[in-house]
Amino acid sequence: MRSLILTFLICLGSLSAQTFIGRINPFPESAPSKISFGDTLKILAVMADFQEDKDAATYGTGKFGSIYSSDYGTKILDPLPHDKNYFQNHLEFAKNYFRKVSKGKVTIGYEMLPDIFTVSKTMRNYSPPTNSDDLSALGNFSKEIWQIVAASNPSIKFSDYNIFLIFHSGVGRDISSTGSLGTEKDLPSVYLSDKALKNIFNGDLTGLPQNKEGKYNTMIIPETESRESTSFDISSLLQLSINGLIVSSIASHIGLPDLFDTKTGLSAIGRFGLMDGQSIFTYSGAFPPEPSAWEKIYLGWEQPIESGIDSKSISIVANLAATLNDTTILKVPINSTEYFLVENRNRDVNKDGSKISYVVGNELRTKIFPNDMTGFYSWNIDSLSGVITDVDEYDWALPGSGIIIWHIDENVINANLADNKINIDKFHRGVDVEEADGVQDIGEKFQTIFGYEVIGEGTEQDLWYKGNKAKLYKNKFTKDTQPNTNSYSGANSLISFTEFSPISNRMSFKLSWGDSLIKPVISRRLLNNNSIIVSDESNPRIYSISNNYILVLANDGSIIDSVTVGSINLSYSALINNNNSNIILFSSFQNSTGKGILSILVDDIKSNKRSLYNPIIQSFSSLPVIRNTSDGNYEVVLGTDNGKVYFYSLESLISNQVPVPTDSLILEPYYNIFRIAADKDFYSLLLSDNRVEGSPSSTLYESSGKYFLLNGQEGDLVLTKDKSGNYQTIIGLYEDKFYLIQNGKQTTTFNSATSPTGSRNVFSMGDLLGDGNNYIFSVNSGKLEALNLTGGQANNFPFIDPQGIGFEGTPLIVDFAGDNNSEIITYTQDGRIFAIDGGSGKVVNGFPISVGESLSSTPVFFNDNGKASLAAITNTNHLYVWNISLVAGTPYWASENADNLNSSFVPAASSANAINSFFPKERAYNWPNPVYEDVTNIRYFVGEDSKINIKIFDLAGGFVTELNDFARGGFDNETVWNVKDIQSGVYFARVEASGSSGKTENNIIKIAVIK
Repeated sequence: MRSLILTFLICLGSLSAQTFIGRINPFPESAPSKISFGDTLKILAVMADFQEDKDAATYGTGKFGSIYSSDYGTKILDPLPHDKNYFQNHLEFAKNYFRKVSKGKVTIGYEMLPDIFTVSKTMRNYSPPTNSDDLSALGNFSKEIWQIVAASNPSIKFSDYNIFLIFHSGVGRDISSTGSLGTEKDLPSVYLSDKALKNIFNGDLTGLPQNKEGKYNTMIIPETESRESTSFDISSLLQLSINGLIVSSIASHIGLPDLFDTKTGLSAIGRFGLMDGQSIFTYSGAFPPEPSAWEKIYLGWEQPIESGIDSKSISIVANLAATLNDTTILKVPINSTEYFLVENRNRDVNKDGSKISYVVGNELRTKIFPNDMTGFYSWNIDSLSGVITDVDEYDWALPGSGIIIWHIDENVINANLADNKINIDKFHRGVDVEEADGVQDIGEKFQTIFGYEVIGEGTEQDLWYKGNKAKLYKNKFTKDTQPNTNSYSGANSLISFTEFSPISNRMSFKLSWGDSLIKPVISRRLLNNNSIIVSDESNPRIYSISNNYILVLANDGSIIDSVTVGSINLSYSALINNNNSNIILFSSFQNSTGKGILSILVDDIKSNKRSLYNPIIQSFSSLPVIRNTSDGNYEVVLGTDNGKVYFYSLESLISNQVPVPTDSLILEPYYNIFRIAADKDFYSLLLSDNRVEGSPSSTLYESSGKYFLLNGQEGDLVLTKDKSGNYQTIIGLYEDKFYLIQNGKQTTTFNSATSPTGSRNVFSMGDLLGDGNNYIFSVNSGKLEALNLTGGQANNFPFIDPQGIGFEGTPLIVDFAGDNNSEIITYTQDGRIFAIDGGSGKVVNGFPISVGESLSSTPVFFNDNGKASLAAITNTNHLYVWNISLVAGTPYWASENADNLNSSFVPAASSANAINSFFPKERAYNWPNPVYEDVTNIRYFVGEDSKINIKIFDLAGGFVTELNDFARGGFDNETVWNVKDIQSGVYFARVEASGSSGKTENNIIKIAVIK
């Protein structure tokens, strides 16, 4: 039976029958303490007891040595007497621990006063309420003790010390244990930081000692964690040391936050790091493992080696076996805020067992355990006695050896550090162990057949190594394994770990990037850059633009040059490749003159030289637009804020002479020209009327005429052609309306179905299906819409973010899959980039990918040496570039304003998949169906302009209602049926189309209404 119990406990990696319920560092500081190499962290420690009591809710009487009902002698862990020598031995353990695990970066010194200081009340008066954030009682206990100490020892200079430590009589309210007595009014062990004490005393810290740094703190630790318990009417002594509590509290002072679930006390990182209850009390609290990779990096003890995005074989060496040039911690970025930390942890690097040093009485003893054995397991060390002062390898406390992979999310850490809640969400921890066995059970509760509750704390099967016998283990860690390498948002990290070697001091694995479709090319952080533009050539160059300089980068991310452009506010740039030179134009506002500037950077690819021009100072208000005119020359179009439009030849702007416009358009001086769309034979301008306050009217000016749109605010503008080659201008305004202008007429006006009012109606256009129609793409209410030019949604749209966060920015429309359907590229507020197949409305395989934070500008699609590619830059200036297909793509809308020319122009759509029938049955249906809300959309396609008559009947054939509408030919059209007052049931809609040519056809669809 004993072997059965042991087997069960080993499989769970449990902490026997006690559960950690404490909080070590409830008010962590915002950053770790700065400890200079060679400095000594000095501790002043005192002993404190209470007024004597007979309180059943506490262990003992409030006096040292009163917690046991029997004499257990010296053959137990942490035996009596609990005096100065006893506590000094525990502090010696802390000194040895930090010296080793920090590699000498932290030296502990201590002074233990010999006297016992007695407070004025019984223990329960200093015990905070259970499950409460109110620590004022502990604050009062701390203040009273230090006032007594100061009065009794006037020569003490508190400013010589870093940490103040109180060892109090009794046991700690830090664990729950089956059959334990008391505990309700015992004191919890805690580190009260400067921040915590100021919170408790509202900033008035009079009477508390001030340390070397001019700050306040107190560690509160019990004389022991051992306690008597009763189970099945049998009393026994549960032996637990305070070593783990001491070192974790010192680590709290240095700056480590708690890494267990501070809401429940349950484990979150198991026995794989320091700041977790399961580690603090492993091996009966006698010695915890070394801090995790993240903890060491956070404290500044270690610096990881960061992997590039090239595939390679990696070698990771266990800490104690490493030489100067060995990698002990590898950082593998997932995106700008998430990353994996990889370390090799070995329980017995020296292969000589575990050597334990301990003191019994005044005698220092050593004992070597070749392996875990009876009396020396993580939950029980009955074969040891006295006070353990040192262990040759602290990682013996790990549940196993091998590679540990940590998933770190800096967003979670930064958002929750101040509240000490880094790991309260077991599905999204800031510091998380990727459990190799595929079962996330660290922190889960289990019940033994004897009624004991045990906590999952990790097992040897949670480490990565060849030979791991876990059922789900595949000796690889990829997007398809359990666990997987995806970001927390579910985005594809494009990272694969494969071929882990067997357990040894030096372990290896293969790290690879990309999948069958997507491969990262660049991942690097830049400085002060907020937008990018990429040339589309055989070896593209990337231009990253800030408010005072432009970085010129090669397509591998290396910086070629940095060109200072002055202290100006840049807008989106335009780029043209002409005569083997990239010419970048940007209009900006110059603070010194109060006027706009047209700046030009000429990057000569052949000579690798760059020239900067500022040819024109003018009040420019629009983006520069480049168009290829009918005579084959390039022309730049610029608008001003006083109603003027200028046309310049590109050659004149870079000729080192004062440029003269080839043409100009003089409109009313109160017009502000803020958007231009242009093709070689045509252009459209979107203007605002500065005379109108509040809601200025918008004006469309086309090169063939002038049209006014009343009560419109600034919006967006696109120029395109229909299948007959006629120009069409589409405007999206703040009122969420779209306007279609063609042949001098406003032909269509429709609202975006889901757009909230008051948002700028930014949109793009492109050939979605090759059906002869360009579609409008916009992000409204966080949904990606695809609308035809009647306002009808394309099939399978809108697309909704599965995470519910929502999309933003301007969608890109490209065909990179080579299936004659476009893919729509859009991104979310938290930095996930989606590619949606236009035909099916499903996410393209390999997407979404993640950059981890908001983008600072719309991504850019381009072709890199025959491969479809995508570039993006984040708000923290992190540049990413991916190849997203092995073949070149076809761009319809490739950047913020369609292309590098800022043309906002889309050619006519292909008619390869155009529908030739008049009224196809398969295109007649309603959505949603069933109808749960107040309306449903009856959808149908007509091949020519038609009158629509819809008669709706109930299941018994009774007439319900009649709807009439007009449908534009060549489009899917929709008629809305309001079912607010319609009862639940099945209905039939007879949809009849009467075409302009005299054709008449009808279809019948079935509609289910459910209220």
